[in-house]
Amino acid sequence: MRLSGRGILAGCMPPAAPARRSTDAAIEAALLAMCVFWALNVVALKLLLRVLPPPALSASRYVIVCAVALVVLAVGRGPWRVARADLPRLVLSGILGVAVYQVLFMEGLHRSTAFASNLLQGTEPLFALGLLSLRGRSRVTLRQWAGVLVALAGAALFFLEPARGQVKLLFGFGDALNLVGAFVFAVYGLISAPVFARYPGRTAMAASMIAGTVPLLLWSGKALLAVDWRALGPVVWAALFLSSVLPLYLGFWIWNWAVARKGLDHASLYIFVDIVMSGVFAWAILGERFGPLRLLGAAVILGGILLARSGERAEAASGLPQEVDEGA
Repeated sequence: MRLSGRGILAGCMPPAAPARRSTDAAIEAALLAMCVFWALNVVALKLLLRVLPPPALSASRYVIVCAVALVVLAVGRGPWRVARADLPRLVLSGILGVAVYQVLFMEGLHRSTAFASNLLQGTEPLFALGLLSLRGRSRVTLRQWAGVLVALAGAALFFLEPARGQVKLLFGFGDALNLVGAFVFAVYGLISAPVFARYPGRTAMAASMIAGTVPLLLWSGKALLAVDWRALGPVVWAALFLSSVLPLYLGFWIWNWAVARKGLDHASLYIFVDIVMSGVFAWAILGERFGPLRLLGAAVILGGILLARSGERAEAASGLPQEVDEGA
């Protein structure tokens, strides 16, 4: 993954007033561009994994992101400081969203296909609904839970594939890592939401990226030293830079900008556009093939998630408040 920062809990504030038609068109275009960045990123990482081990690839991308985040923060003239009380949350946010999630995502992607990885990461909204329900901060509707069950049924179909007249379950270790990664990213959204609500995005992103990159470097130290970086060609360096700046930094910037102006429910629908695009790009570039059961399972999963999201919109229309728990 693809988020990122792509969580259901990261934008709980009411959406801004409707903007002019031209501004709305610009937001929709930006969200589509974000989906292209995220979907192509999974394909690009599969290609980069042919020349770089997962630890080295993960750490090098986030070192680039940290450098970009610091430059943007300097150009924006800060703010550079955060309250001491927010430091534990920022550190935990970075460890979960960068270090733990990145290890799970990269190792899972290395052991699975680009399409399966992106599809399983798309279950993050379902885990987020479960966390909200368990915490009792928001009422989850029957339509949302129905969507969860439909999506789970679709997942079962997706990992069934006929072989020699028989049907067998295909769910490898890489797929399990991706599923755990989706859960970790949902927890990350729950923890980081109050910080992003209190500080400018450039400040929160720089602090959390640095906090998460430090332990990521500890995990990848040997792999980084083993790589002959001078031997990498310009194409590899260009792909490495673009896969860092476009999906990780610019993609999340677009996401937060769109959530602030159009609302989280609207922006979250583009997660499904991302999933579909990833399947198209994996087919066109990587030559990945899928049997009819997998295609049917993917369609059912998307239908279930859309059903769950429609239930969330109905909940918002009921007038019940959505909260950011300052002490989560």
